[in-house]
Amino acid sequence: MKIHYYYYIFIFIIIVFTFQVLLLDTKSVSNKLQIYTHSAAAQHETNNSNFQTVEYYARFNCGTINDDKGPLRPGIYDSDITIFNKKNFPLSIIWKAIEINQENQNNFKITNLQPESVTNINCAKIFPSQIAGETNLQNRFIEGVLLIRINTDKGQLINNFFNNQGQSIIVNKEELGDLVNVDVLHTVNTLSDLNKEAFYLKIDFSLEQQGNKQLNDDLENNFTAIFQIEPNKVINPIELIKQAINKNNNTNTQLAAANNTVIKIAKSETFSNSYTDNHALTFQKIKPTFIK
Repeated sequence: MKIHYYYYIFIFIIIVFTFQVLLLDTKSVSNKLQIYTHSAAAQHETNNSNFQTVEYYARFNCGTINDDKGPLRPGIYDSDITIFNKKNFPLSIIWKAIEINQENQNNFKITNLQPESVTNINCAKIFPSQIAGETNLQNRFIEGVLLIRINTDKGQLINNFFNNQGQSIIVNKEELGDLVNVDVLHTVNTLSDLNKEAFYLKIDFSLEQQGNKQLNDDLENNFTAIFQIEPNKVINPIELIKQAINKNNNTNTQLAAANNTVIKIAKSETFSNSYTDNHALTFQKIKPTFIK
């Protein structure tokens, strides 16, 4: 009887030990499966977040051009970049100006957009005046690109998160390029000093070789010259003609220097012309650029 008693105790201990081993294996398999599931989910989420940032590059022309040496005509230039929040939640964007000549290293600035609202960034905001009532673009011209950026981290709008714009907002990659519309309106106006009336003097004259009193077709020719003049100022038409002859020795007649000829004015008259204020507009729609 005593032997049977120990035998039953031994069998019971083996059964308990076997059960504990099986229970531990089950938990290990469950933990491994859970780790694999979380890893696969994280990998799937990462694959779905290919695009982390969307950027817009808008050109700007700001300031004044006083001469016609470059590709742009003289005038006063301004650019107005509009940003429209298409969504029903607030949106924060960051932007900075990148100048072509890299004269200033500008930092990013943040702008908050309320749901379905619009804001604009023009030359006055890109290059604010240091003194009220004055502008630093009256005598210079600056061109470059305005970089507009929206950041996300696994779909979360990072700009909103750091700028305390309400609750955490998650967007998918299809929405990322459709959050805002960015458009640019470029304008150029005529310089103020060109918006005035100009006066001209038209002179019909002939040239005769000095000392030759008999007219000769080879020595005498009829010409017309037009000079821009200033009002309320005394001018000498003969001197104007002499200066023009001395500057232009490539006329189609073999003329001697102006001091060897006699200038005979046949007729003169004045007329004026008014410059019109030319105003040009250019519209540009900016497409998004995705960065991983």
